[in-house]
Amino acid sequence: MAAHDGLSLAGIAGTLAGARALLEEKVDLFILDLGLPDGSGIELIEEIRARGGLEPKILVLSVLGDQDTVLAAVLAGADGYLLKDIDSLDIGQQAADALTGGAPLSPSIAAYVLRHLRRQREDSKSDDADPPLSPREIELLQLLARGYSNRQAAAELEISPYTIGDHVKSIYRKLRVSNRGEAMVRAFRSGLLRL
Repeated sequence: MAAHDGLSLAGIAGTLAGARALLEEKVDLFILDLGLPDGSGIELIEEIRARGGLEPKILVLSVLGDQDTVLAAVLAGADGYLLKDIDSLDIGQQAADALTGGAPLSPSIAAYVLRHLRRQREDSKSDDADPPLSPREIELLQLLARGYSNRQAAAELEISPYTIGDHVKSIYRKLRVSNRGEAMVRAFRSGLLRL
């Protein structure tokens, strides 16, 4: 990973066991692969989320891009999912985006997740009504569903990235979710988003 202002590397692990040892450290962001020699990174995502307290962000960086793997990672609690085959991938910038509430998704992953959510919505009934989102929050949610980063959404809506962060927190609170994947699922199921 190239150096990026404000980020420092706390540790590296090549195995699930090694990564578990890092859980004792105060870490704001985990960047992990799913194909580990001694287990699945999805297990690690679930363990991180089960710990409670201050939740670190989790960014998956993997060559695994099939539907089952992607959805398992997102539903386990991943905040973003990037494929290693993206040209000129700036991991430092993606990590910074994740730390400010963004959910970096490779374009093909975003499209994949949206197709799945559309199918889920067609197959299920709406959840109980959630508090209404403001028009701006719905506009932002639509951009995020199309794979925009917080920074890109801020540019599109011509507002500050900090304001975007506030809107994202408000959306999460109103939808009673803790990450972007859950927000998309709830928004599609409740009819806030349509494809």
